Amino acid sequence: MNKRHLILGLLVVAAVFVAGYAAHTPEASRNEGENFPLLAKRLFIEKPNDTRINFSPLRTDLNKYFTDRKLEGSVYFEYLPTGTSVRVNPDVRYRAASLIKLPVAMELYKANELGKIDIHKKVKLKQEWLNAGYGTLYEKGVGYEISLKDAADIMLKESDNTALRVIIDANKDLDLDNRALASLDIELSTAEDGGIDIGTRAYSSFLKCLYFACYNSVGDSQTILQTLTQTPFNDRIAAGVADKSIPIAHKIGVFNSQVQSDCGIVYMPARNYVLCVMLRGDDTPDTKSRMAEISKIVYDFVKN
Repeated sequence: MNKRHLILGLLVVAAVFVAGYAAHTPEASRNEGENFPLLAKRLFIEKPNDTRINFSPLRTDLNKYFTDRKLEGSVYFEYLPTGTSVRVNPDVRYRAASLIKLPVAMELYKANELGKIDIHKKVKLKQEWLNAGYGTLYEKGVGYEISLKDAADIMLKESDNTALRVIIDANKDLDLDNRALASLDIELSTAEDGGIDIGTRAYSSFLKCLYFACYNSVGDSQTILQTLTQTPFNDRIAAGVADKSIPIAHKIGVFNSQVQSDCGIVYMPARNYVLCVMLRGDDTPDTKSRMAEISKIVYDFVKN
């Protein structure tokens, strides 16, 4: 091979290398996405989420778990990179209890965004707000000053009932059209005792709405989810996630000795997912361990 042929050969190799590199650059990914305008844009980003998972075995495992243990309850799982879901009785409604504190917080932030309230304004606790049912804020007593933002944090982190009363009062001027329940068209029902019943599929819509910032602003959605990662209730779905460094934004619900719930987003790298579990049972280690086992089944499957 003479020198001229050698140079031409090297140029061809270089051209092939450059073309191959260009095909994998972000710019190339964007261009490729333009050729498929009806597909999700996230398929063409530089570092896409892991979208290729077959969830049929997980569906079988969860149904078998409920059948073998004769459990009464509901599970909704959604793999956020693709929207694929696995469900066990997802539309059977159970008492929401403290789960409802999440949309109440979302509405507080919405009212602040609309200029109807100042979330940093301090209010004094009133006698009718004090509630010893869950949380310790009531111990501060009448006249204790707290900002609406701090009350929302306590309500989400500690599931505090007194903080809930503070926020509900602050939200009273938010019109119906701007309420979270109306905006998201969530299916629920009101029981004879005034309590709200909801299914796991419907409740997961609140979590997904925060994840995609569909109701609150991007900043406020981030703030609410960040607050939910700081809850101390780690003996339910959080107990089933082996890697304790993974953030979990979740909210628990306790309805006397009848229904126990925990719903949240598990931020497994590149494999984020929603898991919402509601089980009939007491607020006991046994019921909590069932929820942890369900969470572990899901976590192990998604991880592996």
